[in-house]
Amino acid sequence: MSYLPTLRRAHNGAIVLDGSAAAHEQIRTLADLYREDPEGVGDMLIDIADLKDQAERERDLDGLGHAEHMRDSIVTELINEIGGAEIHLDPRDNHHALMQARSLAHHARGIGDAAQQRADQLAALTAIARGVREERRRPPVC
Repeated sequence: MSYLPTLRRAHNGAIVLDGSAAAHEQIRTLADLYREDPEGVGDMLIDIADLKDQAERERDLDGLGHAEHMRDSIVTELINEIGGAEIHLDPRDNHHALMQARSLAHHARGIGDAAQQRADQLAALTAIARGVREERRRPPVC
């Protein structure tokens, strides 16, 4: 089953794109995979953590090295083993595929509308802050 991200409001009123349903499913699958092969999965997770440290050290040396690419490769392999992160749409020309496409379009419109509202809010707040700064810069009228 695929889980689309949902829009919700955070406790401070900010808009959040929540992908936790998919993350929950992937963590449950990772736990199942770990039960089947604790040594293999554990080694992959340790390699990911070790490569993070190595990648940070390499970044300090002007980005020399391959640790980050190796880390990304292991993470990709692990994601693929727990079912991937892609949401496959039904390719058939039938009612189910139509309803799936409509649902996806509805979610996408909601995400787009929320993002546009947030961009408009930020533009207004930026314009107000800019006006306040310009007002402070003006010499006092005598």
